[in-house]
Amino acid sequence: LAASACSSARIMMNSVSDQHPNGISNSSDHVGRYLHDSTGASRSGILPQLLDRKRFNEDGVGGMHVYSPWWLDNKSIDFPRGYHIEVWGGMGMPNYGFGFNIQDFQKLTGVTDRPGGYGVQLKKDMRKFYGAVIGFGGRGESVPQFRNRCTIDNEVVDEWGIPVLKFDYKWTDNEVRQAKHMQDTFSSLLDAMGAIPFGDAPGKDRSYGLEAPGKIIHEVGTTRMGDDARTSVTNKFNQCHDVNNLYIMDGGPFVSQADKNPTWTIMALAWRASEHLIGELKRMDI
Repeated sequence: LAASACSSARIMMNSVSDQHPNGISNSSDHVGRYLHDSTGASRSGILPQLLDRKRFNEDGVGGMHVYSPWWLDNKSIDFPRGYHIEVWGGMGMPNYGFGFNIQDFQKLTGVTDRPGGYGVQLKKDMRKFYGAVIGFGGRGESVPQFRNRCTIDNEVVDEWGIPVLKFDYKWTDNEVRQAKHMQDTFSSLLDAMGAIPFGDAPGKDRSYGLEAPGKIIHEVGTTRMGDDARTSVTNKFNQCHDVNNLYIMDGGPFVSQADKNPTWTIMALAWRASEHLIGELKRMDI
């Protein structure tokens, strides 16, 4: 199976039989559990020193991540794990919709005589502001939780009549405190750069801008690996404890993930699992 962490878990939990009444290879009741995603929060602003800047070809800027890795000692802060900061901006091809909030740009820079705009003046304003925006995105490591899970929704089916998933996922105080640290850091960076922030930093009432689980699309952990079949779904080779010819080749076997994107680790684990599978087939053990 390599349908992605949640979809593989869905297939397994929907695969009910007399032999597997709780779903295939789910005697431990751990399929779907320990689901976790990366944390995320962001902030942006305008750099006045870049208004009306010269034009350069910056199509290569921003497509890949330019980021600052985790730089602090966790002993001195109030949450475990860490996060990196992705920096964006530049003057590549404009995103669809740039300029739709031109009034906000005008207000932030003290323009009050022409709210909104159209025609030649609107084009001039958009050229003035484009390339002067700087933004920061935090992507952090969450702590996997037994209670965070996906399960089968017995009341909702897809277009083929197969039950879909429902989710029970809540961030802990650790992730909220991490998001607060992100916002404090972003504010410090914007201030040091002389930037004009877009609005106030989100506060406690908004969990400091912490994105909802699943928003960063780094879902892993639903078929976690381990040596104990009572508390895991696969062994270290992504091979299911209950069904030895079933391997999970996606992010499901992760027991944790760092603040980075999980794709390359998924590929590395799938490669190792494939080599193990070939060896088992050659020995006729499966």
